[in-house]
Amino acid sequence: MKNWLMKKPDLARIVAVHMGLGHLRAAFPLRNFSEKEIIVWGSRHYAAPGEKKYWRAIRRVYYFLSRVGSYPLLGKLALKIILSIQRIPPFYPRKDLSSPNLAVKFLKFLISKAGLCRHLSEHLSDNLPVIHTFYATAIALDMISAGVPGGRENYLLVCDADVNRVWVPENPVTSRIKYLVPCTQVKKRLLSYGVRPENIFMTGFPLPTENIGTETGLEILKIDLLARLRRLDPGGKFFAYHSHSVNHLLGVKRIPEVQDSHFTVMFAIGGAGAQTDIVRRILRSLNRSIQAGQVRLLLSCGVQRRVLERTLKYINQENLITHLDRHIYLVFSDDVFNYFEQFNRWLRQTDVLWTKPSELSFYCALGLPILMADPIGPQEELNKRWLMEIHAGLVPPGPPEYCSEWLEDLRENGRLAEAAWDGFLKSRKLGTFKIKRLLEQGQYSEELSPLKQ
Repeated sequence: MKNWLMKKPDLARIVAVHMGLGHLRAAFPLRNFSEKEIIVWGSRHYAAPGEKKYWRAIRRVYYFLSRVGSYPLLGKLALKIILSIQRIPPFYPRKDLSSPNLAVKFLKFLISKAGLCRHLSEHLSDNLPVIHTFYATAIALDMISAGVPGGRENYLLVCDADVNRVWVPENPVTSRIKYLVPCTQVKKRLLSYGVRPENIFMTGFPLPTENIGTETGLEILKIDLLARLRRLDPGGKFFAYHSHSVNHLLGVKRIPEVQDSHFTVMFAIGGAGAQTDIVRRILRSLNRSIQAGQVRLLLSCGVQRRVLERTLKYINQENLITHLDRHIYLVFSDDVFNYFEQFNRWLRQTDVLWTKPSELSFYCALGLPILMADPIGPQEELNKRWLMEIHAGLVPPGPPEYCSEWLEDLRENGRLAEAAWDGFLKSRKLGTFKIKRLLEQGQYSEELSPLKQ
C-alpha cells in the first residue's frame, strides 16, 4: 500500500513505553519521522537492568488496574483506592491546579533518586527533537536538561481527552516541555496546571496516514467512509437527512447503491485482555448472523497469546471454528508494530469499532462509530464523556448477549451512521501531518474546523 506520508529522515526521535497498547499506538503513525526505530523505554533493548524492575512493576500495576474490577469484593475495593490516586479533578469551577500532587512528587523521586530514565539521554546522542507518548520519559528528559542552554525540543503527546496533574512537571513555568494535544479540553486542563500557552499545540491525535490519504484530499478516508455509511444505513434513514452534506464533503455526485449484504464489527479486546470474557457473549449472540454471512466479526486480540488462545476457545465452543477467515477474523501478532499494521488494514473494512474508550476514541475521526465498552479509570471515563459530547460514541443499549438484536436496531434507525458522520466532522484527523509540519518548518496553525490543514 502506498505510504501517503512521505518519509523525511531524522525529523525526531520517538520515545514510547509498553503500558498496554495506547502509548505505542500513539507513536506508531510517527514512525517515519525517524531513521531509527521507535524507542520503547523500559523494554529489553532500552534502559539499564536496575531500571527495568521499575517498568515491570509499573506494567504489573497497569494490568492489575485493567482486570481488578472484575474481582469480587477485594478487587473492587482495591480498584476504588487506586482510581482515587489517578483522579482528575472536575473542570468546574475553574481554579489554579498548578500545585504538584502526590503522583508528581513520587515521579520526581523516582527520576532524581531512584534513577528512572537515567540512561535515556545516552540513546538520544544527537540534538534532534524528541516526541514522547508517556509523561515519565518526557519529564525525566526535562529534568536532565534543566539549566542547559539551548537544548533539544522536548514534545509530549497526550493520549486521552483529559489528563492527571502527573503529566506536568513540578514547576510548569520553568519546564520546556511542549505538549501536542488532541482536543480543546486537554489544552484547558494543561493551562489550569500552569503550562505556558506557547507550549501547547492542539494538533489532534496522530492517526495512521494509510487510513487517511493525503492531507488535502483525504482520499482513502473518504472512499472508506462512503462505503461504510451505505452499509450502516441500509434503510436510507441517515441519508434522508444528510445526503447533500455527504455528497458535498465526500466529493460525490450521488449516493451509490448498497453493494455488500453484510456489515463488519470489530471488537478490540484491549492490551491487557480485560474484555476477553465479552467475546464469548458476543459470539453467542451473533452466531446465526455469522453463519448466515450477514455479519463479519473481527476480534482484535492484541499481542498477548493467552488472549488469542482464550478467543479461539470461545469460537470453538460456539461451533464457529469453520468460519475463521471467512466470517470471523483474528487480528493478532507477537510483534506489536506488526499488530498495528494489521489493525489499521482491517479498520478500512470495519463498520463499527467496539472498544473501551481508550486512545482508540480518537479513531472516530476516521468516520468510525465507537461502541463503548465499560471504561476503566478516570481517563477512559473522560474519553467516554468526550465521545458522547461530539455524538461519535454510543453506549450499548443492551448487554453483549443480545447484541445481534440491538446492533440491527442501531443500523435501522441510522444511529450508527450518525455517529460515524459526527466523528468525521467533529474530531481532528490531521494530527500526524500537523506534527510533521511543526517539526519540519516550525509552523503550526490551530484551526476551528477538524477538516482544515
